[in-house]
Amino acid sequence: MWLGERHRNTVSVRVADSLTIVSAIVLLCLLGCQRSPSSDSSQMETKPSTDSSPPSSVVTQKPAPDKAESTVQSAGGQQPSISSTSARSPLSGKELYALHCAACHGPNGDGKGIAATFLFPKPRDFRVGRFRLVSTNNNVPTREDLHAVLLRGMPGSSMPPWGHLSQQERDALVDEVIHLRREGARESYIHLLKEDEELTDEEIAADDVQEEIQDYVDDFTTPGESTDVPSIGPSTAEAVARGKEVYAKFVCISCHGETGRGDGVQEMWDDEKMPTRPRDFTIGIFKGNYDSASLYRRIAFGMPGSPMPGSSTITAKQMVDLVHYIRSMSTEEQRQAAVLSRRKIVAKAIDQIPESVLADAWSGVKPVHLRMTPLWWRDDPDVDLTVQAAHDGNMIAVRLTWRDATANHHASLSEAFEDAVAMELYRGAAEPFLGMGDAASPVDVWFWDADRQAPIDVEDQYPNVVVDVYPFSEQAVTTAEYQRAGTSLAEQPRVSLPALASENQIVPVREMTGGSDLAVSGPGSVTFRVPKSQLVTGLGEWKEGRWSVVMTRPLRVESADDGLSLAPGGKASVAFAVWDGSHQDRDGQKLITIWQDLELER
Repeated sequence: MWLGERHRNTVSVRVADSLTIVSAIVLLCLLGCQRSPSSDSSQMETKPSTDSSPPSSVVTQKPAPDKAESTVQSAGGQQPSISSTSARSPLSGKELYALHCAACHGPNGDGKGIAATFLFPKPRDFRVGRFRLVSTNNNVPTREDLHAVLLRGMPGSSMPPWGHLSQQERDALVDEVIHLRREGARESYIHLLKEDEELTDEEIAADDVQEEIQDYVDDFTTPGESTDVPSIGPSTAEAVARGKEVYAKFVCISCHGETGRGDGVQEMWDDEKMPTRPRDFTIGIFKGNYDSASLYRRIAFGMPGSPMPGSSTITAKQMVDLVHYIRSMSTEEQRQAAVLSRRKIVAKAIDQIPESVLADAWSGVKPVHLRMTPLWWRDDPDVDLTVQAAHDGNMIAVRLTWRDATANHHASLSEAFEDAVAMELYRGAAEPFLGMGDAASPVDVWFWDADRQAPIDVEDQYPNVVVDVYPFSEQAVTTAEYQRAGTSLAEQPRVSLPALASENQIVPVREMTGGSDLAVSGPGSVTFRVPKSQLVTGLGEWKEGRWSVVMTRPLRVESADDGLSLAPGGKASVAFAVWDGSHQDRDGQKLITIWQDLELER
């Protein structure tokens, strides 16, 4: 969920006469300052324990900072940070919620956080209590239900897993979510008393009314009974065949389609009046756990707040057969891959950084494959993001490759969007909000986009452009045609192009690489570092349906203004984002990973 604003089209402004020169210069400066990379929000897998154990490469706990990291801070300048790595008191549930959840779900749990604009499906409103994944007959989740969502996240949405948090921290978050729901129920009933019974605040404060309110809150927030799940044995061809009949008989087919691809009824709305779609069972993405018992409960209780109803008319045996049929439409590999995972990325110590994006030297650096999730959901296959990292003691290079059927190099047309990739780095005792940190815990962002690597002039894209006159250059002219002498951008004095003259990093120039360095302290705060602190270089190449991009930067920097210092033996948290121009990705419409662990070999 991270990164939200990002580059759009370059605008060329041509000034009509000398009376507008000053205002045009001011306007150009302002426009330049507005064209910035993304500020959005969202991610890590802990495989469900029901069907399989997490592979050894999955890191479920964030490693504690080591001595090497302390060395980095003193040797390379202050970090964009970052919290102290010394021992600290455990955070309360309220503090953890503010740190990790409020940006999406809102400070008071109403689902209207600062990052919610960039997300679809929208974050859950905890106060109204429409929790989708429940195991009780009154649709109130148990602590175990809420804990399962924290461990696994909700594939098919931007909700990441939080398995890297300790059991104590997750318990505290569950307490806070329950508290927000109870506050919402209380608020709702008080509103009812005022509107329907016209009670005053003084009357509501009376002991008997307060007791009535408390009874209401208890009734609507206490989990009911959970139906016992019958023994569900191994799947058989006979059980799958019976389940297929149940699937058709009880009209699952009307929404999920004849083959389970979610191609039945398409115009659907949830209780919040937001559009939604039936699940495609064939791609293995289940919002809740995909083990047999979880699917059984989802069939039995439905998904409150969504068009998915409970199934009180289906017998237990029929539901078991239906579970087998639904699971038969996807593979175990698909179901496991849908859950975001947290992995270790080791920056290999080598003698020399490879000079080419496609150099053979990269073949000796272990690749790490990361699952991504779209913040604005789409059912496309995963892009197969692969990360490699290496350093030579002075420089670090990170190579990113991903699948993209179409190369989108430029965004000069109003309907065009370029391909891009970014990575954010952080080091500290407690990772901040994945959506680009916060004011107390800023992050260092390295950004590459295809348009910046090979910019084109606007007049090259629009050969029939009509111009008047640039300030400080031509005298009065007799024609508005671009073909006359002296009209190209390259022929103008820099004072006529103030954003370029002031080295505004928003304006790509021919000698620039595709890489840039950004300072970020929360959604909406993306800022290009000043030119002397632009230490990230980037080079990308598209070949046979894949982008390969290498971003390179010195390990050590002089100050926090230059970004995050790194050193052999050190560690940092890192996350990635990809924009696909062919999908018109921009701002918060993109793919993201969850936090990963970067370690530099000594």
